Amino acid sequence: MEEEFKEVIYVFLKKSRFFLDWKKSLLDELKDKYEFKFFYNSKKFLEYLLFHPPSMILYYYPKDPKTFERLVSIKKEFNLRIIPLILMVDKMDFEFLREKADVVDDFIITVEEPKETVLRIEYAFKRLERVADNNSLTGLPGNTSIARTIERILHSDKAYAVAYVDLDNFKSYNDKYGFSKGDEMIKNLARILLNAVVEFSPDDYFVGHIGGDDFVFIVPLERVEKICQEVIRRFDSTVPYFVNQEDLSQGYFICKNRQGQLTKIPLPSVSIAVVPVHKGKFSHIGEISQRAAEVKSYVKKMSGSNYFIDRRA
Repeated sequence: MEEEFKEVIYVFLKKSRFFLDWKKSLLDELKDKYEFKFFYNSKKFLEYLLFHPPSMILYYYPKDPKTFERLVSIKKEFNLRIIPLILMVDKMDFEFLREKADVVDDFIITVEEPKETVLRIEYAFKRLERVADNNSLTGLPGNTSIARTIERILHSDKAYAVAYVDLDNFKSYNDKYGFSKGDEMIKNLARILLNAVVEFSPDDYFVGHIGGDDFVFIVPLERVEKICQEVIRRFDSTVPYFVNQEDLSQGYFICKNRQGQLTKIPLPSVSIAVVPVHKGKFSHIGEISQRAAEVKSYVKKMSGSNYFIDRRA
């Protein structure tokens, strides 16, 4: 059986009875979840940091302030800024900690309850996960969170719907109106999706941004049709704010096609391909993606904004 991957945490400490007990408490709580490497020698610590970067660093500052500055420098020079750095200190020193805020992600006061260290570690990883995964334009969860959510519902006893959403004629719209306007339209669709999903499925939902003008939302199956209808209604009502009056009046805009010829392009619309998921229907996420691509191909051929729910077994 393949060994489960564990995030690696480097801990730089001094040798003392206190830290021996502290280390034991930490391992008792987290050894099954994370792999810890403890360092007491600054040279060895920096070598490992350079050649085997960890997922997180806990650094006891009073032991070696100079090595801390070298650590900060290495993170900057070798593009390791993404690694969370938690500073360990013996007492609350407001001015000192505020001074380090630019280079430190969090801090731990060593005399506090060891369980607080556990929480700091867990919170730092969750924060990193959100920052690394979220789409920079919309703030919505990205592909890692999308995949995890779909994996979860694959094994759920409850029936869900995975709805793939994208804009029609978006590339041509970008060419005509510019990327700034295109970004605003994407953000508009993100707001509409999130608001509609939260309104009609407040207790059970997920909305993610795959990238570009592609989104996904996941809700209980019995709620998806109403949400699709509402998303389309709201999106269509906002289109007039994103095109000029002439294009709106004629129902299309003029743009060059891929052959460089001027052609009439329908106004932007939204297509939603819905794949129902229940336990045992699909064995892995790739099957859902394949089914969604088939449904998407069908719904994209319809004119205007539309949704289609795959009814196949």
